[in-house]
Amino acid sequence: MNQKPKNLSYAGLKDKRGITSQRMSCRFLEPKRLIGINKPFFEANKASADSVVYKSSYIMGDFEFSKTDLKLGDLSGNKFSIILRDCEETTQENLNKVKTSLLENGFINYFGLQRFGNNGDTHETGKVVLKKDYQSAVERILTPNDNTKSNVVDSLNHYKTSGDAEAAFNMLGYKNSLEGLVLSSLMKEPTDYKRALKSLHYKQQTLYCHAYQSYVWNRLVSRRIRTHGTAVLEGRLVYVDETQAKVRKLTSEEVSSSHLSDILLPMPGYDVQFPENCCKDYISEILEQDGMSIDDFKGPLGREFNVSGCYRNIIYKPSEFDADIIKYSDENEKLVSTNLDSVLGRSFEAKNEGSRTALKLRFTLPKSCYATMLLREISRTDGV
Repeated sequence: MNQKPKNLSYAGLKDKRGITSQRMSCRFLEPKRLIGINKPFFEANKASADSVVYKSSYIMGDFEFSKTDLKLGDLSGNKFSIILRDCEETTQENLNKVKTSLLENGFINYFGLQRFGNNGDTHETGKVVLKKDYQSAVERILTPNDNTKSNVVDSLNHYKTSGDAEAAFNMLGYKNSLEGLVLSSLMKEPTDYKRALKSLHYKQQTLYCHAYQSYVWNRLVSRRIRTHGTAVLEGRLVYVDETQAKVRKLTSEEVSSSHLSDILLPMPGYDVQFPENCCKDYISEILEQDGMSIDDFKGPLGREFNVSGCYRNIIYKPSEFDADIIKYSDENEKLVSTNLDSVLGRSFEAKNEGSRTALKLRFTLPKSCYATMLLREISRTDGV
């Protein structure tokens, strides 16, 4: 599209390994320019009546004009259809038990591993950003890992050994990558690491800090469950108004009628309310182990980047969940219909025959609730 990343926006990230659909906003672009992106895909699928040829990773359509663009969080949730293969020991009786348990008890609302990047360490970058150690943050971004493309690895290694940002930048194939933006800034101001970080898109800058918040929250909820189990105790936080993120403390009279799914734990930040219990001590201990404090969440990259904090349910109970057993033969056999089938005007129904067993799961989760954590709960159940 030859557009700057800031001209494109969306409500949430999608798993690149799935067949997904979502709304997006594109500023300064006419629909006819976007339609051209679909041509390789539809050309490849003209002669294919029963299967889809993936020559392109995305297609676009259903265009409309709007006075406002989408922002992260502008969604109520996500619907999932997921296939788990090679589940030979699964029985319908066990599936029914899983369904009952999820609907009645829910699952621990951990942040999934994808929150922490391909290498699982974006929270470490967030930590040094919050500490205002901008040089270390830049060095982490410019350090290759197992998922880094070979030409980028060569560029980053050249910068590490020579300190020549311009030469390293010219070695990159894609100049608007994270590494490209940082190196471009260092070409102009070689030692201004804060400026280099602020050259990244706003969403990327905040992603690092939010990853560290998520890391602390995951540790906090594990400590809470390990210490108190599923008990609901007086003084815990519950929502007054979820849309406004207003909370209050649970009274002794409300304890018996409350479920752990009602209870919130704060995400660390400079503007959150803590419950009247050991939770605040737990957070302080976790932060101290990392050489951090709540004060570090104030404006690591300037006032506009204050990390205020928020609240998150300890347990989430899905409003709907269903599962079926499907039989199949070929490990690559398609077992579920997708939105893409609807776009192409194709009907699909699994054959449901063969010696192998798969599970077809269908459920809906709110935003910032991870399907991988629901799957984790299912995989821990005997007989699934």
